[in-house]
Amino acid sequence: MPEIRLMVDGVYWEGWTSYRVSLGMQQLAGHFELQMVERWAGAAEAREIPEGAVCELYYDDELLITGYIDSVNPTYNAQDHSVSVSGRDKTADLVDCSAPATQWIGRGLADVARELCKPFGIAVLDQAGANAPFASLKPNDGDTVFDTLDQGARTRGVLLITDGRGNLIITRAGQAGAHDPLVLGDNIQAGSCNRDRTEVFSHYTLKGQSAGTDDEWGETSAAVLATARDPRVKRHRPLTLIADGPLDAKAAQERVKWERNVRWGRSQAITYTLVTHRQSNGEIWRPNVMTTVHDEYSYLRGAERLITDVTYILDDQGERIELTVMPRDAFELLEQPEPPSEDTTDAWY
Repeated sequence: MPEIRLMVDGVYWEGWTSYRVSLGMQQLAGHFELQMVERWAGAAEAREIPEGAVCELYYDDELLITGYIDSVNPTYNAQDHSVSVSGRDKTADLVDCSAPATQWIGRGLADVARELCKPFGIAVLDQAGANAPFASLKPNDGDTVFDTLDQGARTRGVLLITDGRGNLIITRAGQAGAHDPLVLGDNIQAGSCNRDRTEVFSHYTLKGQSAGTDDEWGETSAAVLATARDPRVKRHRPLTLIADGPLDAKAAQERVKWERNVRWGRSQAITYTLVTHRQSNGEIWRPNVMTTVHDEYSYLRGAERLITDVTYILDDQGERIELTVMPRDAFELLEQPEPPSEDTTDAWY
């Protein structure tokens, strides 16, 4: 029977009585929590899982997380020994650790990412071709490595995720497709919706500034006004947004449509419970994959959805998997204007 296996220092730990393994597009680093109960049965000594150790987490032969043990919590008496273990992907260090006070000029996102990730032993794979040079990229005081890279990724309209092998992946949403559809009454055991329109509006207006020209407004700045309507919202709910930097009319229109689409997409999250971790072709369910959903209860009849989060679970209710799906629009990123350049003596070219 397939099971979760944790490898620490070349030794496999198996027989976990419960586990929860979370992978997703809304968190850079995968996370796991495992528990087991052992009978020492006269053994000379208990086995040890040291906190901080390098580890690999597998489901059968599928590598899910490559990273480190964060915490180990044993509970014991003279006869019994139980232990809970948690850890995260290697990319957790990018989330936790501060970025160096360095400014990169004329360097692309992939190059900057490789430079920042190298001390952590993390390789960078650029699947999006996101290495166009920035005029300048510089962390703010107190920014983590991830904060710095996320700033660059948002500017280039790409995503940062991990692949379970400890690598940082620069990609876009839904580049691959699942083998199986999700079908209520077939592989979907249960569903839970979070259709929340709190942050969704009927009309979006974007205001900002664009650089003037000698033919139009001389050397002054001209106001930009772009609007988008969401016909799915029937009552009057207007929202005015202020652009972060200069935009021309075309860019403003793209920006306000993007705002509308992302807000709607994030409002349509559904979490499905499946009884098996694998699809019919043997592939394990993973995030950032497109699938077709047939769910009459949620009015989805062959709708394309992006799997954003995957949680593998074993507890007193048995083994199962939870998949969160959203419209792909929820993770479509729009290239943003670059922040103003600031020359410093610490600049790297």
